[in-house]
Amino acid sequence: MSMEAVKEMNETMEQIQEWKRIKEEAEANITALNMKAIKFLTENEDECKTTNQKGKEILQYIGNICKATLSEMERETVDKAEVKKLLSAKDYQKVSKVSVYPVLRVS
Repeated sequence: MSMEAVKEMNETMEQIQEWKRIKEEAEANITALNMKAIKFLTENEDECKTTNQKGKEILQYIGNICKATLSEMERETVDKAEVKKLLSAKDYQKVSKVSVYPVLRVS
């Protein structure tokens, strides 16, 4: 490796670390603002209550440039070990999907 390549790689890793720090700071700020918006919607529940297109009750505030909507979501998880017990290896492969992708870690 040339000294130029080494220098460039070190600079790249430093920039990655700096952008990660900025991203963490931004995410913390966004989380705090999200909590402020949720508090507003819940404190003003009577004024913000409406129904969505599916007929479910939600809280919504329409502002000058965007809108805030608070609704319930559902997420289902499946216990992989239990599914493996219920299915044969062949049947499990039919319903299983494995993704492989590169992961870069700079620490």
